[in-house]
Amino acid sequence: MATLKLSKDNHAGASVVWMRVMYSLAIVGAGAVGLTTLLAPLLASQYVFMGATQVDNYLRILAALWLALGATSVLGLFQPIKFSVIFLIQLIYKSTWLTVVAVPSIVSGNRESGLLFLTILFALWVVGLLFAVPFQYLFKHHAGSSITNC
Repeated sequence: MATLKLSKDNHAGASVVWMRVMYSLAIVGAGAVGLTTLLAPLLASQYVFMGATQVDNYLRILAALWLALGATSVLGLFQPIKFSVIFLIQLIYKSTWLTVVAVPSIVSGNRESGLLFLTILFALWVVGLLFAVPFQYLFKHHAGSSITNC
């Protein structure tokens, strides 16, 4: 079995300190928004989504995912490398939303403040994730493993 040698402050191309910052932001951001949306949908509708949407059962499914990302990020604080696949999931879904939803909507003339806020937030988050994802570790230990190793 191959082992990955990691230095103290730079693990497989990602700083552990920066990873912990991103985990903390996910706990506060995704975790709090998810929990509020699930347990207090009227409050979330008014303050989180600025009245732009009603919190229905479909949005609450997404809220459960956000809560799961936030809760799992707590574990990432203690074992940043092992739980770093959370960053890859966030990178994919946020980049997809920016590419498929936000940019086309803005290009077509939508300048709604909520959309612009989320677009800026997600774009900054994606940049942060690019520095947090230990791509070398993930591709070596997850993508490169065979199905029999699962």
